[in-house]
Amino acid sequence: MSSQELASKPTNSVSSTVPEAEETPNAPQSLAVQLLCAVGVLGFSGYMFSSWQQTLAQHSLAQQAQAATPVVEEAPAMAPVEAQVQPSVTQPAMTATTAPITPEVAPTVPAAVPMVTEPTTTPGITDPATLTTLSQNLYEQIDGSWKSYPTFTSNLVYQVQVQRDGAIAGYDSLNKPAQDHLAETPLPELTSTSPTLAESSTQPQAKFLVLLMPSGTLEISPWVGN
Repeated sequence: MSSQELASKPTNSVSSTVPEAEETPNAPQSLAVQLLCAVGVLGFSGYMFSSWQQTLAQHSLAQQAQAATPVVEEAPAMAPVEAQVQPSVTQPAMTATTAPITPEVAPTVPAAVPMVTEPTTTPGITDPATLTTLSQNLYEQIDGSWKSYPTFTSNLVYQVQVQRDGAIAGYDSLNKPAQDHLAETPLPELTSTSPTLAESSTQPQAKFLVLLMPSGTLEISPWVGN
């Protein structure tokens, strides 16, 4: 055969056909089985965990109840005690005899009565002419010695006792401002130069009402009354 004939003849090509892999129909079924197994394992694990928790809770409650239950210890039985009877002692009856008691009374001593001495009354000067002369003399003494400027705001009221010779025997403050502002008046100085009250208490005296005003005015008038 020539080469042309060979070329014109159909060539029977032998093709090796490889069978395709057939998909197994059992693959979905195996996946479902695996899922069911996983769900079963999870459910069993949850059940076991719940049972374990319940067991622990019951054990804890049992321990608490056991700790709260007081333990009562039985007291040992007491042996019977035999009562001892003391023999009674009879005391003899006492007979009391009461004799009359006469109280001793101490003689009463009369209390000493204190001697009351009446105060001596200084004789007063009542002659109007003498009072006028003594009033003028007292005014000159106080006015001539009153040099400080008044700081008080109320009248200072005094009772001044003057002897017959014109000496100031004493004075009394008749209100609180007169007592508080005595240092601003010349009465302490004028009285200190006079005889002591012990020496002048028996001499006749004249009493005068003396007013020292905040304006610097001096008023003297005879004392009316005791």
